[in-house]
Amino acid sequence: MPYQTSLSVSNLKSRGHSTAFNPRNLEHDWYPVWNEVFIDIKSLLSDVYIYPQYYLWLRDSEYLPLTLRERMVERLDPNEDGVTHPLDDADRALVPLQADFGDAYLAQLLASSEPIDGDTSFGSEITVSGSPKDLRPDFSFTHLTTRPLHGDRATSAYGNNRAGRKILHECHFVICEVKAAPSRQLSELAKMDALAGLFGEAQDDLAMYANRYFLADGGLRRDKLLLWACVGAFWTWVSVSREDVPAWNWKRGSFAFGANPSLFYSMFSEPFELCTPDSDAQINFLVTHYFQPDQIHEPNDRGDLESGSDHNMNEG
Repeated sequence: MPYQTSLSVSNLKSRGHSTAFNPRNLEHDWYPVWNEVFIDIKSLLSDVYIYPQYYLWLRDSEYLPLTLRERMVERLDPNEDGVTHPLDDADRALVPLQADFGDAYLAQLLASSEPIDGDTSFGSEITVSGSPKDLRPDFSFTHLTTRPLHGDRATSAYGNNRAGRKILHECHFVICEVKAAPSRQLSELAKMDALAGLFGEAQDDLAMYANRYFLADGGLRRDKLLLWACVGAFWTWVSVSREDVPAWNWKRGSFAFGANPSLFYSMFSEPFELCTPDSDAQINFLVTHYFQPDQIHEPNDRGDLESGSDHNMNEG
């Protein structure tokens, strides 16, 4: 059955634009809209899951700027039983040397996005997005391959913790960034300019995430990535490989010198608006051409998909 706008999406889109229920036009109030869209897409697929704010972590600290390495360790969940993320001696010696620019840059890097003003908060400083943009995109699509646990392990405490399943493979193949709609106080012409600017912000964030993604570990093993930018009820997308993404300068928090972000921006599709026939048709195009198992799996996945021995208690 093809994707078709559901009543849930229509209701939530209406709420997102509501001056009564989203008076400040906050980004946060658009998350339920897109979450519902993605759930409806998921219902058409097998073994695909929606993952809000996936942590784009790096297993090897050599890829990180020194100013971020120790702080990433500090931000890890202390309740992760048996998981350690040590820095090597060289990192511990060098990180303090970067503190002169690191703290100021990190404050900017981890800060909330620029406020989006709405009908009752024109010029307000209030914003709701407090998640570090260098760590967690708003949503990702995740593909999992699993199989049942067998023998004693299936009935052990381990088996109970794992719900009787072993994870053989994981990959994140779509990353999505959401921004609030333009202010409702703007004229239609000004709204179009604001929409373009907000798409630029979302695409910049996606470029940063993609730079991180192609270095990252923990299930991010793909050579291609679909980027999905949302501004209110409008959205656009692009499929990229590593060489398509402009290099990122982590010290400055912007594109690297010599990068060509204009070319990157031009690769995105035209914007579509949710709850329209064109949007539904485009979502169906993506589901057909990018979300099927033979399009998600890549040659380097085969070892995961064909393995699955129970000898290692720490895997899956």
